[in-house]
Amino acid sequence: MGVDSGLGTFRGRNAGVWPPLKAMQMDFSEMSSPGFFNHDPRLAWAFWKFRHQAYVLGAPHDGYRILAKWGQKMRHGCFSVTSNIDGHWERTEGIGEGRIYECHGALTRMQCVEDRCREAGSIWRTDPEEIARIAVPEWDLVPGESVLVRRSSGSTEEVEAVVQDDGCSLAVDGRPIAARAVRRRDGPDLLRALPTSPLPVSSDKQPARPNVLMFGDWGVNDDIISAQNQAFRAWMGEMPTDAKLVVVEVGAGKAVPTIRMHSERVLSQCENATLIRINWDDSDVPAALKARSVSIGGVGALDALSQLDKML
Repeated sequence: MGVDSGLGTFRGRNAGVWPPLKAMQMDFSEMSSPGFFNHDPRLAWAFWKFRHQAYVLGAPHDGYRILAKWGQKMRHGCFSVTSNIDGHWERTEGIGEGRIYECHGALTRMQCVEDRCREAGSIWRTDPEEIARIAVPEWDLVPGESVLVRRSSGSTEEVEAVVQDDGCSLAVDGRPIAARAVRRRDGPDLLRALPTSPLPVSSDKQPARPNVLMFGDWGVNDDIISAQNQAFRAWMGEMPTDAKLVVVEVGAGKAVPTIRMHSERVLSQCENATLIRINWDDSDVPAALKARSVSIGGVGALDALSQLDKML
């Protein structure tokens, strides 16, 4: 869903767009690790500020409204189960936070980095102005430009590298290099928030991070995630056993198959349920569910939903 709102994904044809990733030779999922908030918080916040601003400035596309409209016409309404962390469903009229299960959390919420804060169960709303104030140098390198690079985060040794044709990748003597710090001469590190820039903290001044389930994340505070899951289960529990439930699954990938598995599990539990799987590359469904499924591939979310809406 987020791709049609201009947002990147972890993998695939729309994988992330933060320029320094190519210089670091890392992908979106590698950078989405909670460990950076402990050992390199200024790098972590340079990345997460980019993501937060992209999501805050991006608006839910018309597909969200279409799905909400369909749900409002149904006797039992609708419930959004999403692995997206952009908070767009909460901003969709006709849904509201009571009918959302954000199984990976959301950038609209914050928590403490430290476990001792997590035990207190403290989660608070993200302050967009606080995020916007994080000062991160602009990545404006041009092909052929010479920069100073550190190969290791723990080293102060710098080597001279050349910016490649994509304006992001770097090479030393023609060979690609994985940078851990990049700067112009007499300039700041382009990978990190400026040393003088305050980073987000809790009300008692403890280091903060997004309340998002990252890769290899054992420190996420899942209080709200669990409460939303319980709300979804309660909604399903109130459904009559013969309800003709429709599961509209949009853009759920196979690399992290949380949503695909969730959809298929609902179908296995509800014998009158139908799955509509919309996915540009992976619209296939298990053989056991084909009789109760519609696969729509080779088309984006908004186009598919708009075409379906015209048919209703």
